[in-house]
Amino acid sequence: MRERSRVVCETIPGISMSNLLVLCAFTAFALFLIAREQKFAAIAGWACMMLNLWSEIPALLAENNFLYPARALLSLPFLAISAERLLREDTAVLQLSRTAAIATIIYLPFTLVPFLNEALISLVITLAFGLITSLGHHPVMLAWDVMTENSFSNQIILACTGITAIALMLGIAFGERTLSRMQAVLAFLLVVPLLFLLNLVRVVVLFISVSDAWFGAWYDPTGTGDANFFWVHNVLAEGLGILFLLALTWLLVRMIPPLGIFARNLVKAYRDSLLSFLRSKPIH
Repeated sequence: MRERSRVVCETIPGISMSNLLVLCAFTAFALFLIAREQKFAAIAGWACMMLNLWSEIPALLAENNFLYPARALLSLPFLAISAERLLREDTAVLQLSRTAAIATIIYLPFTLVPFLNEALISLVITLAFGLITSLGHHPVMLAWDVMTENSFSNQIILACTGITAIALMLGIAFGERTLSRMQAVLAFLLVVPLLFLLNLVRVVVLFISVSDAWFGAWYDPTGTGDANFFWVHNVLAEGLGILFLLALTWLLVRMIPPLGIFARNLVKAYRDSLLSFLRSKPIH
């Protein structure tokens, strides 16, 4: 059997550039919060996040992951509309920027502080290794962050810990100005344990399904001979992840009703701007 060695989460070469862009986004969003939501700082923060998305495209295409490159392409009109709305001090886009600022502040320490980064990764791989073993499999640890079985090696990186989704959902909840202390506590207890547990299940299922080649006989759109990894990770896991985050957002809206108003206003703002652009575009 040929050796199959993949990272079951997004591995981005040139992580220093990614960290630098995240740090720039953090600085801009921190200034946005400190300076009472300075709109130019928010625009700079969104621009840094967009550049970070674009910096990841080559690595993601190499892994045949098309969801995130598509998101990078959509970030161009998103940035244009966001900047235009921020210059007009649109309240919905200002709250969205506050959400992004809080999420970035939560996420950054796990990116730049080695102790936090390694501690979180160690926790995830230790628990995942234990669960996989308890299910009758026999993985072997090749390194502190790499386990293998059936010639499949899986390195757990920060993207595999669920911290990105946790930071995003906490940003949505804590970005609401009218949030009460009780709502904040309940949102934290809903988001953090649930997302951590579901991400752990995701890592375990991905490892077992790829190492056992559950989908190896499926059509291979990549032409690499590794259809199993493509369908399990790039399609099923990514698609189910998005659906779950939408469901969790709905739960947060039920828990914090003003978030529903924010969501409707936000959709209206971007829809109106997009329709206005389309109407103004000359027809040849």
